[in-house]
Amino acid sequence: MGSSRRLTDQERRQVVRERAKGVSVRAISATLKVSPKTVYNVLGRGRSAVSANDSRTRVLTMRVTDRDLRGFDAALARRGIAHRSDALRCLIVAADDILRPDDAMTEELRGLSAALNRVGNNVNQIARRLNEAKLKGERLPYTPASHTEIRDLAVLVFDMADQIQEMFRARRRALDLEVTRALAGLARPGAEHGAE
Repeated sequence: MGSSRRLTDQERRQVVRERAKGVSVRAISATLKVSPKTVYNVLGRGRSAVSANDSRTRVLTMRVTDRDLRGFDAALARRGIAHRSDALRCLIVAADDILRPDDAMTEELRGLSAALNRVGNNVNQIARRLNEAKLKGERLPYTPASHTEIRDLAVLVFDMADQIQEMFRARRRALDLEVTRALAGLARPGAEHGAE
């Protein structure tokens, strides 16, 4: 199978089409009777590679820090993905789904923001009453009812914080599913998602 023969343009297009469908490099190389390295070369060669719709591909250049690149490679390794260029290509194709705003979460956050503004206004009113009394030399008007009001406001703030955390976790799970879908088929055989 390790033949070093040159692929035809039609075979190169077939490699790109099959890979875009999620067919593994190993399966493509077996079908075309070439080495996996040959398939990777076709996929990675920017100047002569062509996309599934027969248009030329483009080479993208970007700068990242060593730390960012190590983090990205580690994330790919946890998913059993060996080739960052394949992963980047899949993530670019899936960007519309991955980067789509969550309208329900946005609306919920607007509601929580309005509630938090009301809490802030209530706390300001209590502080203003206390400051006015202090400036006038009067006894501070902090009654058991004021204490109950402050406690209720604190409970509300903590409840909102819990809701925001849960929305964050739900959004994170949804994004993880989108990324997993986008990267489907890239994992090495036997590699487990999430394995350290």
